[in-house]
Amino acid sequence: MSRGSVGASIGRGLDTRRDRNRAAVTTWRYLRLALVGLALGLACAVLYERSAVDDCWQTSISAYYYTPVQSFFVGALVTIGVCLISLRGASDGEDVLLNLAGICAPFVALVPTPDTGDCGSVLTDTANRAVTIDNNVTALLFVAWIALGAAAALGFTGTREEPPQQPSPVDLIGFGIALVALGLTTWAFLDQEAWFAANAHDVAAICLFFFVFLNVCLNAVQRHLVREKAGLPTFWLNRYTLVALVMLGDAILHYVLWRNGWPYWVLTIEFSLIGLFALFWSLQTAERWADGVSPEPALGTPPRRGGERDATLPSDPAPVGGSGTTAGRT
Repeated sequence: MSRGSVGASIGRGLDTRRDRNRAAVTTWRYLRLALVGLALGLACAVLYERSAVDDCWQTSISAYYYTPVQSFFVGALVTIGVCLISLRGASDGEDVLLNLAGICAPFVALVPTPDTGDCGSVLTDTANRAVTIDNNVTALLFVAWIALGAAAALGFTGTREEPPQQPSPVDLIGFGIALVALGLTTWAFLDQEAWFAANAHDVAAICLFFFVFLNVCLNAVQRHLVREKAGLPTFWLNRYTLVALVMLGDAILHYVLWRNGWPYWVLTIEFSLIGLFALFWSLQTAERWADGVSPEPALGTPPRRGGERDATLPSDPAPVGGSGTTAGRT
């Protein structure tokens, strides 16, 4: 191979807008696929541990923290949180919900449930739980406050975009919610240590699933809106509406199981909601495969012959229901 061809291969993609756009879309795809892979990996880790013991289960996925599942459990949830925050939603509202869910995930991972359970090939105890929480949450809050400050600096001082983009009202509301939540979390961690250690895991887990549920509902509305704007037949009962209804029914069913004293209701609702999240995310990833962010049909992206959109050069359509002020984020 000649020196010129080697140089051309190394430099490929550095100078063409087409290749830069392709790289961005590829990054979005990998982040999206990583989320599904991590959810499946967590299920695999739990099932593998189940196969290594006699006929028993822990009463929650969180309780598998005290088994050999611990490392994957923590790593998967922290990574899922980073991915959710890093990904840009199709609208300002979706972006806010992804960010809030992403903030919750690391707290679920780094503040273990106080219930160790009694089923595992190897079971640890809570002897080091307090010092582990102190160390990990201190580091997590340190990073979270830096990230929130950076978001404020980038969002409220403008960007290099022309014309300069400023936060939308939805962005401001989302930032305010994150600021208040992080402030209350810091106060509870520093001043209400016993309460924080006993309840932070459950609060973070409930909030995580709640924000995911709201995101599914929002996507049901967005899918209706984009089809309406594109002049296509609209149906409120779309794929995301169905996922949201199943999630709601699942929560009601497990409330009944809880009221009737079934000991594994937390385990099964965690498994089912994670599975429904993976289904939702897979459907959304397939829908947004072409340009990484736009709901189908992508508004502003002219179809090619045969109705196929150009997957390599997105036309940067405006987000549905939002100002697009944060569209530069991935």
